[in-house]
Amino acid sequence: MNTHTQQGLPVTPYSNTQYFSVLSQQSLDGLGHTLPVSKLIVDDPESNQMARHFVCTTDETSVVINHVLSHLDDTKECYVTVVQTAQETNTQKDIENTFYHADFHLDVREWLKRDYAPLTDNRRFTTTTFRRIKQTGHSLCTLANLLDERDLHMDMLREFSSRSDGHVYRYAFAQSFIRPGDNLLDCACGLGYGSYLMSLNDSVSHVTGVDICVNSVGYANQVYGHDKLNYQTLDIDEYADTNFEAFDLITSFETIEHVKDYHSFFKLCLRCLKPDGRVIASVPYMWVDETGKDPNPYHFHEFDWHKFKNLFEQYGFLIEARYHQTAPGGFKLPQSPRRFEKSAIEAPETETEWLVVVATPDLTHPLWAEQQKFPYQNPQYAQGELPQFVDFASGYANPWLHRQVVQVGQRIQDSDVRLKYVSKLLQTGSSDTLMLLTLMGYGLPKDNTALQRNWLKQASDGLEVVLSTDLMAPFTLRWYVSLAFLAACKYLENGEFAEASRYFLLVTRADCSAFCSVLNIKAIESHYFLAKIALLNDQSTEASQHLAAGKAQIFAATEVFKHSIDAQQDLIADFLWSEMAELYDAGALLNKFEIALERALDVGEILRQCSQWEQNKRFGLFNLVEKYRKSSDLTFQADMQLVAQSYINKLVTKLAQLANYDRIFIWGTGVVALQLHKALSSKGIDVAGFIDSQARLGQSIDNIPVFSPELANLLPKDTVILTSVGSSKNLAEPLESQGIQCVYMA
Repeated sequence: MNTHTQQGLPVTPYSNTQYFSVLSQQSLDGLGHTLPVSKLIVDDPESNQMARHFVCTTDETSVVINHVLSHLDDTKECYVTVVQTAQETNTQKDIENTFYHADFHLDVREWLKRDYAPLTDNRRFTTTTFRRIKQTGHSLCTLANLLDERDLHMDMLREFSSRSDGHVYRYAFAQSFIRPGDNLLDCACGLGYGSYLMSLNDSVSHVTGVDICVNSVGYANQVYGHDKLNYQTLDIDEYADTNFEAFDLITSFETIEHVKDYHSFFKLCLRCLKPDGRVIASVPYMWVDETGKDPNPYHFHEFDWHKFKNLFEQYGFLIEARYHQTAPGGFKLPQSPRRFEKSAIEAPETETEWLVVVATPDLTHPLWAEQQKFPYQNPQYAQGELPQFVDFASGYANPWLHRQVVQVGQRIQDSDVRLKYVSKLLQTGSSDTLMLLTLMGYGLPKDNTALQRNWLKQASDGLEVVLSTDLMAPFTLRWYVSLAFLAACKYLENGEFAEASRYFLLVTRADCSAFCSVLNIKAIESHYFLAKIALLNDQSTEASQHLAAGKAQIFAATEVFKHSIDAQQDLIADFLWSEMAELYDAGALLNKFEIALERALDVGEILRQCSQWEQNKRFGLFNLVEKYRKSSDLTFQADMQLVAQSYINKLVTKLAQLANYDRIFIWGTGVVALQLHKALSSKGIDVAGFIDSQARLGQSIDNIPVFSPELANLLPKDTVILTSVGSSKNLAEPLESQGIQCVYMA
């Protein structure tokens, strides 16, 4: 989820038209001061068959609603984005309720821009987007009828309350786990708003919502159903007898406490969840009164953490994460603020309102043995003949492990949980030994010498087994190279250069191109490290030979890459281009090293420069940032923190050397910029704003405004701009010519 709220006009209209509509030239002139005029057009009421996305100020709300009701086909898509002005007197609640009573609902994409915990009933947003409810004749489309049945069910996108916030946020949280091509099942979907939210995720293939109530399913299909989303009627207690297709993700929020036999839900998961799938589920935590029973007449069970956890483990699930959620206004913790917090899986019972669990099948458990025999297909690569480097069904002994423990951004996110699971898989005799050993090596704590030594012994044994075979299968080669490279790096870190050289040489002798062009990156970097070791041993000729060999391998890998592109493999595996960029980044290291040797610099100076080159790898850094943005994996977060900190320390030091300045702006809104802001705040240094070329109207970060670059031309001379982006010098020169001070990394 977002770590800060970004508000502003959607990048493109949700109605799939090219422009946002306004009601008049006067509206266009007024909004044109704050919005891109090129995106606005005065509406033509005669085009009543066309879907629309209106933009208006709060003063125009009633006029726009009347216009929509009077002129637009009520079965067509229609959206309205309301822009609040600085002088606005209406509250967010007033604005939302106005639209709810006019039979609009909050557009669910608003929840992809909101954090849960900072929300209050007094919240205020610069923009809010609403979607008109298609008038299909269903009684619940009218708000008055819906409110009459409020005790039975509610569309939480049509209500302003802390409780609706809590319900919708769980779906916003769940959608962040959707992986490319996923097929989803939402159990007890109610009126369908949560299934709809998840169906708008770009990665999803299809969502099926099921509920026992025929009326709810009818409403959901008519209001929210579309090509990637449908709803079905199903009795929860009959889940175990239902034959569904296989699902990649099953959500179940506040379901099993309503079911007389909650085991039926878990039996459904055993039947219908793929072995590499996930379940995200929640239950009320100990909603009991003085009698020890839940006072809700529709709840048949009470749950504490021990009971909920044991249920998952009983059915062979590995719990990835445990969360606690609260919201004000409930009978149990009525004064509690909005909270959604991760808790340690083994932590004791803790008072909260809801428990939320993320779980995946434990493939060492006998209950999941039969399911692993099903034909494997990775939904991300589901079409046509696959290149061998993404043909996981042929490449692994158990391909179901790939999305569980290998694929960054899709695998188990908690690194500790993942490491324990990998260790368990190794202990139970998995045939994917090289892959599991590599993953274990990356996850082991560096300060545990005994574990590291034991791992190096296991890695050596695993590599020796492969070396004794005549022919390596493609994925065996892939993990052989990765494992040998990692072992070499660990020996290098320990200062054991002879052992490091031995394993780096194993990598350089492997035919990496037999798997994929990008695997050559490890061989090229191995040549680079071998050159460093040779130089340490005063063997400059051997160092030059490794650098030349590395360059030659780049050209060979490029030819293999070209063949892949000619075969259109990049249309299936879109990572090829970005990872090939890292190959040329490694080439830049080789070239700089070679230049330093040609200049006959002393060994110490060359090695010092090597350290700088490695820290400033262009594509290596960018690739790490990209992985950080796409994954909440703690390992990548830690790596990114280290990379960012090296820039931040230098920037703050340079800032301290300036004599006079009044205000500070930070150029950029990326990972380094946010860390820089945090570092300055810890020193009591205020930041006036961020500058970003993608700034949107009203956007802010931690309540600090984000401005477009045009603002820089208006800044006074007592301003300092801090920047850490790659083009810092080019950005700084025109600003410095205006007398603005710039602090940047050259």
